Amino acid sequence: MDNASPSLLDHPVPTEITGAGSPAVGRFAGLAGGFVLRLLIFCFVIVLCAMLSRMMPGDTLQVMLSTDLARGLGTGEAQQLQETMGLGGGIASQVWAYLSRLLAGDLGYSIPHAAPVLQLLLTALPWTGLLILGAMPVFLIGGALAGIEAGQLPGGSVDRWVTPVVTMLASLPPFTGAVLLLLVFGILWPVLPTGGAEPLFPAMDQLGRAVGVLRHAILPMLALALHELARFYFLARAETLNLAQRDFIVNARARGISPWRLRWAYIGRSLIPACLSRLSDTLTGLVSAVFFVEIVFSYPGTGYLIYSAILDRDYDLLQGAVVFMAGVVLLMNWLVDGLSGHLARRG
Repeated sequence: MDNASPSLLDHPVPTEITGAGSPAVGRFAGLAGGFVLRLLIFCFVIVLCAMLSRMMPGDTLQVMLSTDLARGLGTGEAQQLQETMGLGGGIASQVWAYLSRLLAGDLGYSIPHAAPVLQLLLTALPWTGLLILGAMPVFLIGGALAGIEAGQLPGGSVDRWVTPVVTMLASLPPFTGAVLLLLVFGILWPVLPTGGAEPLFPAMDQLGRAVGVLRHAILPMLALALHELARFYFLARAETLNLAQRDFIVNARARGISPWRLRWAYIGRSLIPACLSRLSDTLTGLVSAVFFVEIVFSYPGTGYLIYSAILDRDYDLLQGAVVFMAGVVLLMNWLVDGLSGHLARRG
C-alpha cells in the first residue's frame, strides 16, 4: 500500500479561483471577439474604398478640373494639387499614401467646402444623430406598444386595423414617406417647416432656438420613424403571441394582475432583449434611410453632405464620409450587441 501523501497536483484548482471558464471570462471573450471582427470589417471597408475610388476609369483630377471649380490652374498648380490629394503615382502608392494619412487621423481636404473632411463630418454628425435619436423612441415605443396590443388579441379590432396600415407603411421606401409628409404638413396643411435645420433668422435665446430646431426636425424624424416602425411592430406582435403561452404570463393573468402591469412589467420587459437585437440590425438601415430623408428636407446632416459631395465630385469628402460612417455604424452595432446580450443573460 502506498502511504505517500497526495500531491497538490492531484487536486485541481477550482475554476472560481482561476477564473478559467467563468461566465465573466466568456462574456469578455465574446465582446472582444465581436470587436475584433468589426475591426477587420472596418479595415476591409477602408482598403476597398481606397482602391475602388482609384480604379475607376478616367483621371480624378481631370474630372475635377473640367468643372468650373478649378478653371485657370496652371500645369504646376495642377500637379501640386494632384500631390496634395494623394493622386500621384500608381494605384498602390496612392492607396498606401491614403492609408498613411488615415492612420494619422487625416480624412482628406474638401476643396469645394475649403475645409478638412473630418471637420465637415463632425459638424454634420450631430444633426444626423438628432434625427436618429429623435426617431428611435417613436418606432421603438410606438411599434412595441401597438404590437403588444395586437398580439394580445389576435384578430381583434387593433390587429385588424393596425396590421394592414403598418404593412402598407412597410412597403413605402423612406424617400416616399418623406415626400408624402412634406406634401401634407408642409404644403397642403403648412404647419411645419419644409426644409433646413433652423429658421432663417434663429432666435437669440437658447430656448427659442431649441424650439426652432425641434420644429424643423419633426418631419424628418417622423419620416425616419415610419420607415422603421413596421419591423418593431411585427416583432412585438410575434413575441407577444409566443409569450402569451408562457407559464408566468398565464399565472399572472390568473392572479388578476392589471392589464397595464401585465403589458409593462411582464410582456414589455421580456421584449427588451429582442428589440435591442433587432435594433442592432436596424442601424445600417437607419443610416441609409436618413440619407434620403435629409436630401428631401435639405437637412444639413451627413446624408445631405454626401449628396453634395456627389454633385460637386468631391472625392475626398465622399471617401472620407463613407469610411467615417462605416466606423460609426460598426461601433454602435458592437455596443448594442453587447447591451442586448447582457440583458438577455439577466432574463
